[in-house]
Amino acid sequence: INIFKQVWCLKNNMSKNLYSPTMLKNYLSCEYIVYNEKNEKDLNLIRKERSASDTARLSKGNEHEKIVFNQFKKKFKNIVDIKNKKISRENKITETLKALKEGADLIYGGFLNYNEWIGEFDFLIKDPTIKTEFGNYGYEIVDAKNTTKPKADHIVQLGMYSLMLEHHQKQMPQYVSIALKDSVIER
Repeated sequence: INIFKQVWCLKNNMSKNLYSPTMLKNYLSCEYIVYNEKNEKDLNLIRKERSASDTARLSKGNEHEKIVFNQFKKKFKNIVDIKNKKISRENKITETLKALKEGADLIYGGFLNYNEWIGEFDFLIKDPTIKTEFGNYGYEIVDAKNTTKPKADHIVQLGMYSLMLEHHQKQMPQYVSIALKDSVIER
């Protein structure tokens, strides 16, 4: 992670920036993806149009996330939907922290930060088996992925999300899970 941050800052001539788990995942696959995205205008780069297959893949991923959310809505009562609120990222962080402190059973599309890291969580699910900063409960992370098996880059993202969540609840989540497309949740 430190190498990622050092290369990112050197290439962008900056001392501090905001990073996301997705940026880290992209950087690990090719360090120039993040660099080119950040410097697109300065380098006069022309972004390729999204291919039909990429558009379909993104659409199916969003559809899968909605299916998982609808399944969770049947299981949990106290649900906070932050994803569909038309508010700033900073306000989404504030709303997420409020929902965590108030003990929501499920938080959909919450945002958290930690130092220069920021990320959007698909789902934060209340875990009554651990004690945290919030009381006799904490949260675990569930990320929806439209695939039949977890991949290494999914684990990298979940690891960064876990660090952000740990910062706020003062306890590492016991589990992180991936909601796969066949309705299986892998821990």
